[in-house]
Amino acid sequence: MNIWRDRLSRWLDPIARRIPLSPNAITLVALAINVGAAAALYFGGERPLLFLAAVFLFAIGGFADALDGIVARMRGTSSRYGDFLDHVADRVSDTAVAAGWLLGNDISAPLAVLAASLVMLNGYVGTQIEASYHERNYDSVGRGEFVLGLIVYPIASYILVTNGWSGLTYASLTIAEWMTILLIAFALLGIAQRFALAAKLERS
Repeated sequence: MNIWRDRLSRWLDPIARRIPLSPNAITLVALAINVGAAAALYFGGERPLLFLAAVFLFAIGGFADALDGIVARMRGTSSRYGDFLDHVADRVSDTAVAAGWLLGNDISAPLAVLAASLVMLNGYVGTQIEASYHERNYDSVGRGEFVLGLIVYPIASYILVTNGWSGLTYASLTIAEWMTILLIAFALLGIAQRFALAAKLERS
């Protein structure tokens, strides 16, 4: 996703020059939008159109989350507190949105807890690498892939619910639960990649 990060930065430059909000204010706005997306996902099982509304909200929240750093660099107002706030907001957003999707699709409690925990842990390990080694790395499975997944997953949920397929099972698991296992696998892959990166940085 690194190439898209660079392109997104170029696309958002014109907005960053004109936006009146401070970087920290943009971070909090992005957090509020993502929490709204999480709420929409939670109620999506009862009102399927909310799954699609969540896609829109999460996409807007993702753009806003990218915008805060661009504004800070452009204005020369980057700060340790702003970086701290951004990381905290990312962890809250990711966990809330993942939990909203898991609960909105009636994922079994053990599977839901495991998935939400690993999503949060994947993000935490990446943040800890930055804190310990002062190294940012976007080549592993990280937040960009998670954002993409949380745009695709609600669309799939909308299709499953509106077509009456949400109750279909294979090997005693629903389609949404198999999707959750896939989410868990990618989170574990990201964690493994980041541990490998930490070991490499330690050797160097």
